[in-house]
Amino acid sequence: MKTRSIFENNFFFIIFAIICTALWGTAFPGVKLGYEWFNIGANDTGSKLMFAGVRFALAGVIVLAVYFIKNRKLPAFTKKEAPTILALSAVQITGNYFFYYLGLSVTAGSIASVLNSFDTFCAVLLVPLFFKSDKLTPKKLIGCVIGLAGIILVNVGADSNFSFSLNGEGFLLISALISTLGIMINKKASMQIDPMIVTGYHLLFGGIILTAIAIAFGGTISFESAKANLCLLYLALVSAVAFLIWSQLLKHNPVSKVSVFKLMTPIFGNVFSALALSENIFDPLHIASVLLVALGIATVNIEMKKRHS
Repeated sequence: MKTRSIFENNFFFIIFAIICTALWGTAFPGVKLGYEWFNIGANDTGSKLMFAGVRFALAGVIVLAVYFIKNRKLPAFTKKEAPTILALSAVQITGNYFFYYLGLSVTAGSIASVLNSFDTFCAVLLVPLFFKSDKLTPKKLIGCVIGLAGIILVNVGADSNFSFSLNGEGFLLISALISTLGIMINKKASMQIDPMIVTGYHLLFGGIILTAIAIAFGGTISFESAKANLCLLYLALVSAVAFLIWSQLLKHNPVSKVSVFKLMTPIFGNVFSALALSENIFDPLHIASVLLVALGIATVNIEMKKRHS
């Protein structure tokens, strides 16, 4: 009899999903601090891409090193598996973050947070095209709309300018679509290949490609500051741990059940950013948005539990 994975247990599934989104949430203020400590200007897109590329490549090295220590052998993949890992690298890391960083540089942070959450909605809509068993239902749509409303609510402010430009909001929407495709590829890859190998190599290769693009954009960063380097290392660890757990969750659970938790990332991002800036996180908008996101996630996952009970 096949042993049930801990990632399939509903209690631990929720815990691991929250850990992932909380870690990604800490990356919001972490990246801002990294820009400051590495002296990366607001319009220096090349250096921002360089910062991201080095971060993800380092994250990949960390995962692969842990695999080597754990298994006493080099992490390897076959020629047949190579195209899948390279596709995931190009899509989930290089393509996603290329358009994200370009769009973010000319878009208000509040709007960017909302649009960055759109990949959850896309995933629920498109997943039936890739996985027939993960069907689109009214409750899933309602859950995503409720959760997305929470993200919009927490980002409503005086600086919210709902204009649209291709190289701003347009690039962020492209990033969301690419991220959705990355989720699908990650699901298929993790079902066929050891998630640790998938995570390590797709972060490493994606980071290397992103770094090469950054060089073409004239990006540079200096590693002279100790606190900047520690920030970079922390962000690399965030990516390594979060992506590794996320791959395991995708391997053992339906995509829509997992992806809806990404709505929590900007919530955690707002909370950790407010803590870093000593701002009040208990204002009514924050509380209402958390409740809406939690309700949206519950709506999707209660249905998933009924369908699999």
